[in-house]
Amino acid sequence: MKALVVEKPGVLQVQDVSEPSMGDYEARCQMLYGATCTGTDLAVIDGTFAWGNVYPSIIGHESIGRVIEVGKKVRNFKVGDLVARVYTRETEGMGLSWGGMCEYGLALDHQAMQLDGLDKSEWEYYRVNQVIPEGIIDPMDATMIITWRENLSWVNRMGVKEGDRVLVIGSGANGISIGAMCAIKGAHVIMLGSASRKGSALGAGMQEYIDYRSQKDVETLIETHKGQTDYIIDATGKKEALTPYMTCLKTGGTVAVYGMDDYYSYSFNPILGPVSFRFYNAVYDEAETHQEVIELIRSGRLDASNWLDKNHIFTWENAPEAYEYVRSKKAIKSVIRLYQTEEEKGQWRK
Repeated sequence: MKALVVEKPGVLQVQDVSEPSMGDYEARCQMLYGATCTGTDLAVIDGTFAWGNVYPSIIGHESIGRVIEVGKKVRNFKVGDLVARVYTRETEGMGLSWGGMCEYGLALDHQAMQLDGLDKSEWEYYRVNQVIPEGIIDPMDATMIITWRENLSWVNRMGVKEGDRVLVIGSGANGISIGAMCAIKGAHVIMLGSASRKGSALGAGMQEYIDYRSQKDVETLIETHKGQTDYIIDATGKKEALTPYMTCLKTGGTVAVYGMDDYYSYSFNPILGPVSFRFYNAVYDEAETHQEVIELIRSGRLDASNWLDKNHIFTWENAPEAYEYVRSKKAIKSVIRLYQTEEEKGQWRK
């Protein structure tokens, strides 16, 4: 099968790899679409991912698959189900950078494994494999469910509530998604980001948007919001991103970092903040918010078009270019179609 492989840092290629064999608790899926993650994926491609990486490896962690076959012990997936965050598996000589950008993957029936008494270590990682109800969202748009679940879990655990005032620094996919989740919780959200992202951010629910390059507007923000902000969120992960805005934080407020750009050298000046505040650096549990995200989709509160560029869909013919497209900031997130038409299959055979 085709897969998108980081052969070594700086080298991203479409390669033929082994298709994974299906186990008793697994469902074989035809992969439909995968979305790029500018932070994690580009770091893997560049060889700078904070937690290290193995090469060669199959990239991608925001992929959607449809079940085409189930193992004999599977009870919670059926043929035809749309499933979130499906991956392939490691094979000899080929690692995984999650492994979602491929033609076929496996979803694990973690619920059946848990009920059958299998050790938690065998199924916990795959709790992200959950069914997306048919008809509520286009499969291409469904790639956003992974980001939405992550960010909603993070916001829920942080404690954002109705009436809070939130400042989000950074207008990447996660920044806009985090801001959207804060707005859904009833917060008043101000986003500081690139001018080109204003429409997407406002469409996703931000109440105010400031171009970070406009010195006058930034100075006005800092001057008029001194001591008024409950949460200041750095969605870039770049050191010192928080420092200019610390005077905006309320006493007892929260500063939080989501991005990973300067993971091992991150810094900011706490002395510029109030007499006491909380620094939030907790993790999320993506699986725990699946149903909540599904209900938000049903109610029309989440619209993937605020993130995805659906006018430039990439295929196996040009899949590596999807990452250069987002690297050059032509899109917030690009989408790769992972299944092939019969005509495309014929072209690859030639």
